[in-house]
Amino acid sequence: MKKIFILMVAIGLTLAGCSQRQVNKSEDAQIEKTTEIKSETLATTKVISLDLNGVEDREVFSKAVNDSKQEPGIVNMTNPDYKFSIGEESYLLWITSDSGTIMSTKDTHTIYTLTTNSVKEVYGIVNNG
Repeated sequence: MKKIFILMVAIGLTLAGCSQRQVNKSEDAQIEKTTEIKSETLATTKVISLDLNGVEDREVFSKAVNDSKQEPGIVNMTNPDYKFSIGEESYLLWITSDSGTIMSTKDTHTIYTLTTNSVKEVYGIVNNG
């Protein structure tokens, strides 16, 4: 009787262990699928690429990036208005006359808000350029 009980416990633990791995595999597949969808959405979004050819424009955008303030919390943003590059780094830009936000394309989980002066300068370049 004791042997049957031990055998049943061993079979039960084996089945429980196998079913747990199935759940983890399906969760991993769901996470991977979600990541692919987000990547495809960003890639198919129509974003205006800004060419920062002038030295003055590059300086304004560099200053805006350097003076920006990191925002805490989870990021859930709409499609960006613009994309620009400074050297090897690429950024996404959301800009209005009142506010501006940037996000590095290498770290899409963190946003940075632009200072009031940077918003005015960047908005002026974007609307005049």
